[in-house]
Amino acid sequence: MSKVKVVPNDENLQGGHNSRKRSTASLIRIQSSRLHREITQSIKRNKKLLAKAELYFTAFLSITDMISDIVMAVRYYQSNRLPYALASMICVGTNLVLQSILVFMSHPIGSQVKEQAILWSLLKPGIDAHRVASKAETEEAAAVDARSEMTGARVIEVVAESIPGTIIQAMAMFSTSGGDTSLTPVLSLSSSILTSAFISAQLSHEWDASEDQRKQEPGFYGYLPESMKRRLFALFNLLLMAAFNLIIRTASLVIISQKSVYTAFAVYGGELALFFLVKKARGDFTSWVPVSGLSSVIVSFMMRLLLKVAVDWLCCAQFRHPQEVGGIYWSFTILVTCAIGIASALAHGDSTVTIIMGVSCAVLLVAFALFLASIEREYVATFFDTRTASEYNVDRFFNATSDEIKFETLAVNENLWRDIRNDVKAWLATRLPVWLEEEPPWLTDYHRSIIPEWAVDDKALLSRIRNKNVEVILENRRRSTAAKVIEALPKPKNIEVILENRRRSSAARLPGALPNPQTK
Repeated sequence: MSKVKVVPNDENLQGGHNSRKRSTASLIRIQSSRLHREITQSIKRNKKLLAKAELYFTAFLSITDMISDIVMAVRYYQSNRLPYALASMICVGTNLVLQSILVFMSHPIGSQVKEQAILWSLLKPGIDAHRVASKAETEEAAAVDARSEMTGARVIEVVAESIPGTIIQAMAMFSTSGGDTSLTPVLSLSSSILTSAFISAQLSHEWDASEDQRKQEPGFYGYLPESMKRRLFALFNLLLMAAFNLIIRTASLVIISQKSVYTAFAVYGGELALFFLVKKARGDFTSWVPVSGLSSVIVSFMMRLLLKVAVDWLCCAQFRHPQEVGGIYWSFTILVTCAIGIASALAHGDSTVTIIMGVSCAVLLVAFALFLASIEREYVATFFDTRTASEYNVDRFFNATSDEIKFETLAVNENLWRDIRNDVKAWLATRLPVWLEEEPPWLTDYHRSIIPEWAVDDKALLSRIRNKNVEVILENRRRSTAAKVIEALPKPKNIEVILENRRRSSAARLPGALPNPQTK
């Protein structure tokens, strides 16, 4: 039997070659995809490590700065410079008292002893950093989450202690009656400047790098680049801006106050007054915090004041938000800082001081330009945004790409979206039955608890929303420390009644006053 020899033709050879080629290409794609995933995961791990390192380092700086302020107060007392010693201790005490009030308002009564002990033992910065870094669960009756509480504590620290401490130490160092430029005060002053600047940059990074914030407000959060190199460069410029902004304003205040304390009050007080006038004129005074009545006025005033000071002295990028200072006013403040600095240096009359101030202002403006060049381009406009808080929330509601983002409108003060109450109500009427059927993961019991009763006409639907867990949240909220304080404040109706009674009483005392038709 003869053997048949099969000779492969060109087509078979070509087919085998193509098959091996496709296999190789497929293998390369798989390896490339795997390598890309590993690199992406490595970058994410590095970013998380960077964020955690920043949190803990900032906490270390906060504690160190407070200790250095106390040391300087003791030094001033020992050298018979009692006004500086007293002022330093007042700053430390004010910081602790205000943070104690924050703790009192943020935590339920059962946790007050523990939380107050953490604060007064000077460990709060470290504990706050650990809670945010470890994503610790928020207490059921707590008024705010860990990140918001840490932000509030940091703002209070820089406004009540770090910034005033920097001013006090600079005034003591360059006092006309004999300053002290030895190593200890120089190190303490440097510590205050570094701490304040680092807190400002870290707060902005913490909020912008948050995945939750980028998901909820994609049009505002996300300006820091994904590239680690570009991100570090942007943060460096943000740190540089905060440091030189603080240096310029502190030096200007020292120069102006040496000539006239009244002029210093007029300049810096006038700047704050202008801000409140602009906010009031634009109908943008109300804060986003979801409270009403007199409590809303008090909270809004305190929030506006604290955050404006933080922006004036530290250029904190987080507070350019339309619900806070606003993008255009944030950028305008940098120009105001440079104007005050140059004007004070020229008024001083010393050419050396003028040159140093000019260089400092140039560094601030260059750092600002480099920062804008290093961030994602689509977010540059947020630093020049002219929208009010109300306009921002209306835009966010109508331009939201998902129900989850649109729902966040309900989490802020109702006064900021009162013009679209009917739209919100109609939207909820359409979407609530769908959510209750599909149960999306973002619709947590907390989200259910912030749906206002007036927005749901269907009582059966409302009862399905307000399950047992939601009722527990609402009850804990009513029994929280913050709720009890707010409840004790006059309500809008009570205020109206008081004003109406006062008006009627005044009219009754006028001779020949006409009778009120409503009282006939």
